Amino acid sequence: MGRSSVFTFQYIAIDTEAGVTPEEFETFVRDEGVHLPLYPGWRWTLLRGLRGERTGQYLMLYEIESAEQRDRYVTARGEQTELARLFWAQRPEAEPVLARWRRLGTYGELPTLFTDYRLLADNPRSTVTPGPRYRARPGEEPVARVVGIHNLALRAGVTEEMFDRFIAENHHRIDDYPDWRFHVLKGERGNRLDQYVMMMEIASLDALDVFYPEPDIATGEAAEFAAAHRDTKQMYEEWKQLASFSGSPQIYTDYLAVAENPA
Repeated sequence: MGRSSVFTFQYIAIDTEAGVTPEEFETFVRDEGVHLPLYPGWRWTLLRGLRGERTGQYLMLYEIESAEQRDRYVTARGEQTELARLFWAQRPEAEPVLARWRRLGTYGELPTLFTDYRLLADNPRSTVTPGPRYRARPGEEPVARVVGIHNLALRAGVTEEMFDRFIAENHHRIDDYPDWRFHVLKGERGNRLDQYVMMMEIASLDALDVFYPEPDIATGEAAEFAAAHRDTKQMYEEWKQLASFSGSPQIYTDYLAVAENPA
């Protein structure tokens, strides 16, 4: 995925009233759900809330190679296009798996709440390399990345154009913590249209805990990193003159990846 990527967040719930447990749902998704066919140029990761607004709840994170590839299959209202309906009609073997998923919980389709975001900026110098957000294979080191979704809000009198320009002109000044990578996203359509989001992709839970083992409580390592990267710290102070930053008091959830469709 590159700078033209589009991200879609879809809010997922399991049917706890029917006795469905998180373990049952996640096992099904890892064993069966990941083998569902996927539109070309799309990938998804199932995330479970670690802490914040949606602790214990699920999010489907879709990353799509471009807005054009998204629009081939999903309309602005979140409905399937004619091409998408043809895609599924040609794959009838998927229907039993979809039916099982829908019995356990909600799937990434209406009336599931969703928001589409376009990528404003990210950090290509990050030590977080492209690759799976979740993977568990015998004989290999497991991968379970953390994805932080932190909502942002503009200050009074600040326009979208002002903030977009600031991010475009200054994001190169950011140095991430080791094994962290930021993405600044801007909401463009959906039925929970959160305007801006800072999405942090973190290589592991351990890499999160080195700097923030508790919500909004930084460690000494975080303070040392800030002292060694003064221009990044200064850029964040300039940012805060225009908009809120990640963490409290804004709404956020840090998620752990629990399943992903294989590449």
